[in-house]
Amino acid sequence: LPRPEDVGRAPWHQEGSQPPLYYLSAAGLTALIPTDNAADAIRYNPHAAIGQPDAFGNKNMMAHGQFDRWPWRGVVLAAHLARFFSILLGAVTVVSTYGAAYAIFAHKNVSALAAVLVAFSPQFLFLSASINNDNLVTACCTAGLWLCLHLLQRRDPHAPPQMAAPTVSHLLLLGLLAGAAALSKLSGLLLCGLVALTLIYIGWQRRTTWSSVLWHVGRWGLVSGGVALLVAGWWFVRNWWLFGDPLALTAMFDILPRRPEPPTWAELQARAQGVWRSYWAVFGWFNVVAAEWFYHIYTALSLVGLAGFLLARPLNWLRTAHRQVSITRQRLPAIMLLLIWIGVTLLSLWQWAQMRYPQGRLLFPATGAFAIVLAVGLVSWLPRRRQGWTIGGLAALLWALAVLAPLRWIAPVYAPTPLAAASAIATPVDVAFGGQLGLVGYELGADELHPGDALPLTLFWQADAAPARDYSIFVHLTDENDILQAQRDSFPDKGNRPTSQWPLHALIVDPHLITVPQTAPAPARLRLDVGVYDYASGARLPVGDADYWTLGYLSLQPPPGDGVFPNSLFVNFDEQIALVGFEFDRRSMQPGETLTLTLWWEALAAPPVDYKVFTHLVLPPEATWAQMDSDP
Repeated sequence: LPRPEDVGRAPWHQEGSQPPLYYLSAAGLTALIPTDNAADAIRYNPHAAIGQPDAFGNKNMMAHGQFDRWPWRGVVLAAHLARFFSILLGAVTVVSTYGAAYAIFAHKNVSALAAVLVAFSPQFLFLSASINNDNLVTACCTAGLWLCLHLLQRRDPHAPPQMAAPTVSHLLLLGLLAGAAALSKLSGLLLCGLVALTLIYIGWQRRTTWSSVLWHVGRWGLVSGGVALLVAGWWFVRNWWLFGDPLALTAMFDILPRRPEPPTWAELQARAQGVWRSYWAVFGWFNVVAAEWFYHIYTALSLVGLAGFLLARPLNWLRTAHRQVSITRQRLPAIMLLLIWIGVTLLSLWQWAQMRYPQGRLLFPATGAFAIVLAVGLVSWLPRRRQGWTIGGLAALLWALAVLAPLRWIAPVYAPTPLAAASAIATPVDVAFGGQLGLVGYELGADELHPGDALPLTLFWQADAAPARDYSIFVHLTDENDILQAQRDSFPDKGNRPTSQWPLHALIVDPHLITVPQTAPAPARLRLDVGVYDYASGARLPVGDADYWTLGYLSLQPPPGDGVFPNSLFVNFDEQIALVGFEFDRRSMQPGETLTLTLWWEALAAPPVDYKVFTHLVLPPEATWAQMDSDP
């Protein structure tokens, strides 16, 4: 378990600040597996494009190779066992969703459809096949929701309208699930509140006097709360003792700094789309997305389901002879608990968005509840005689979409480009890098560029000797003043062929896309350089007397247009003013010299105040060498 001195240094990074039950369970399952191949199997891609779905390649966080392949051994075997554990937890979530739906409505079609909506959700499947503590908290919360709904629907056999009191086994199981959820992830603490609300409502519904309510609820809470404290309380006490924070959020924010200020309403609205999409289908490290139409299907399905849920009672009145899912008074407490659980989960996500950046998976503790709402709504539109066929067809569609996602969008991202034949090389060369890698050819996609353009470049490599490590490739576009205007750094083949895994003398295809910034000054003559280096040390492999090889030169021309402004561009400042062009009189300077800069502005609206323009000459990351602030 993490200690204060581990913060920021241990290999588990911020995960060490999170409740440990999932990781302890996975560690127990894999404890007997030797880890002697850890250094070979656990290799990170330093160029991973985390959270960048538009990035060209490097979607893989890990560098893959022969150690990943069957037969699994060591760390790789342990990883797959942990993944199977996650899949088992996913199955618990699906079964619990069915049980929760049936506990309220006793309707097989609704229950089956709710389970299908969870089981065939591409994001749920992706997460359930991953080593991730969301799987355990989701399973515990969904099972806990099922038990709470079951208790709200039980009736006292001696007084049928009255709810039955929970048994000791019910209370013990509630406490166990609540404690396990809290020990899986901080969001699991919400289940403790749901359990408390359930017990309070049952006590209130069975009341004879107010003192009887306090007596029953206190007694039940003592049992369930005591079990939850036994399961999870030690962790929060330990955090308080070691970190001075029972939730250990301070330790997490030492590694993942919290936002300097809460997001604006406009930013929250913009991020809502990302949350919605990542609830259904955003893979990898938040960087592998599906096609637009894929999300439209789930959005349409959700809107139809929500509308049907809201109109469930009117729809039943219109078809009294073929009653669908009836929302009776007896079911209202359970339905309200379902909606409260969804609302509280959404509220917790909103609160998290004030500190960090939200993702759809953080809503998964309520995924069963959301699926039940959608299932009720979808079934409410259907006459009973058509429910079976329609739900079967919908299940087949969801299954097909779930199968399509990994085949169409996930697998191709991580698939290495097939080895090439010598005939595929457009421009052969023979350049040796450090006696290990040989550049044998390239193909250039253009010889003239404009600011904002992307240059396609394919390099062809071969291993002249077994590479000592996983080297990185750099491609630079440098102007006549030796100023770097554009660059790309990557593991070969978009991150999918680390050099340590290259077969000797095989022809490796290595595509690149180098984007020229929109603000690159033009015209200019750009030199195209290629090099190889070790990311950890920064040391480059030598090429003769140099440490890079020049492939050739390209022309950077001003952007096409009416030619009114030099270096035409469009930078929007809050929908009020736009920078539409710029020009300066020199590209390199000496101390004491003056740079003359001319800016062209366009008023997009009447500015409400007299703004000043500041211009800074900055040495990255923060050193300001010169500046001027003035009225335009």
